[in-house]
Amino acid sequence: MATIKIRRSNEYINKMRAIKILVDGKEIGSIADGETKEFTTPEGQHKIEAKIDWCGSPELSFNIKDTEIKHLTVSGYKNSTLIISAALILSVIHFVLFFGFNINYTALLFAPLLLMMLYYVTLGRKKYLSLNENNNGNR
Repeated sequence: MATIKIRRSNEYINKMRAIKILVDGKEIGSIADGETKEFTTPEGQHKIEAKIDWCGSPELSFNIKDTEIKHLTVSGYKNSTLIISAALILSVIHFVLFFGFNINYTALLFAPLLLMMLYYVTLGRKKYLSLNENNNGNR
């Protein structure tokens, strides 16, 4: 049997939720935050994807030989850490301006972040996770 070795990045977003791994549409297991797991699969052409709730990654097609080990990495969407950091900074700015200087409408600063997050759970739900093959030896 061939082996698929998947490393999940350690991230703030989705930290408490496991990511399901599907090969050819069938769930073969799940992976926790910061974990690395190995899964066996028959040799041949396969499609793999990662899912978390109703969001997921685009399907990744690959061909694997009998004794081969495929190294993959799964993580959250590209700018998730940036969005969380920006939300924290904007929260502080909003608090200071609204309560310290009585400036109204500072909550509008959150609109771009909310729109981006809304995109990833609706139209971009198949891009919520990133699943990539490691070809360069960084395993």
